[in-house]
Amino acid sequence: MEGRGPGCRACVIATTQRLLTLDRQVGARAAARAAALAARRPYQPLTDRELCAAVAELLEVAGWILFDAERQALAHRLNQRALALARCCADRATERLVLANLSMQQAHIGHPRASYDTAALGLAGGPTARVGTVFAVRQARALAMTGQRAAALRAFDLANSLFLDGLSDRDPRWAWWVDQEELDGHRGITLAALGEWDKAIELLEAVSQDGGANSPAYRVLFSTELLSALVGAGAWRQAGQVAERLMPYANGIGSGRAVSSLRRTIRAVVSRTGTPVALRDAAHQLAVLLPPNPPEPS
Repeated sequence: MEGRGPGCRACVIATTQRLLTLDRQVGARAAARAAALAARRPYQPLTDRELCAAVAELLEVAGWILFDAERQALAHRLNQRALALARCCADRATERLVLANLSMQQAHIGHPRASYDTAALGLAGGPTARVGTVFAVRQARALAMTGQRAAALRAFDLANSLFLDGLSDRDPRWAWWVDQEELDGHRGITLAALGEWDKAIELLEAVSQDGGANSPAYRVLFSTELLSALVGAGAWRQAGQVAERLMPYANGIGSGRAVSSLRRTIRAVVSRTGTPVALRDAAHQLAVLLPPNPPEPS
């Protein structure tokens, strides 16, 4: 459908691209308001399949941004709308991406069983190897959260095997971000949930190096989760070093999840007995440097 205004497919696609660029460059916290406003526009009529698919993708992107910005209620509503639209217009690629987002959100807010079941929906019907990688990772994380070590490791072995099969011409456009860094970062977070500190720290340290201008803003989460793992392992000296590394850009962290991760780690440092004074001081300094929560988008 051509034309201008919110019913124009080209306009919807352009809005989606603007949100993706904003999220990548400055992070979800700064992009949250724009995402919420874009999702609120009336996109009618949606009887045109291509327009319907474009709006489903826009809502998925907005839902992802609001999830990473820690606006969980609104993110959930947008993902549900995106899922319904994707299914209505038989856009299986967007449907799977929304399911991947929902599974991650369910784990993030403490519902691992629901996360596992949602990932199973994404695996149904024979996705490509790269898409299957995403859902195997989601299931590994959910299993780790419930203490099922052997099953979680098997799920990650499957994810690794699928990833090594590589990309194919059947992969959706969104599969570009499923790379080795992403896989290793999530494996590190999963191993940390299992208390496998040495390997978790090794993986998270490797992916916490400066990814450069092309690295998505949300991947700072791997650095904040590295600090969490070091504190969990009682590796005080290394934890202090990572805290020092985070300080110069703590105020500008674009991922709300990364800010939440840091705040949880700071509370753990302050409340845990036996932490060195120098690390406590670093934790207090980080707490002061962290950005305030932005206004809640409606």
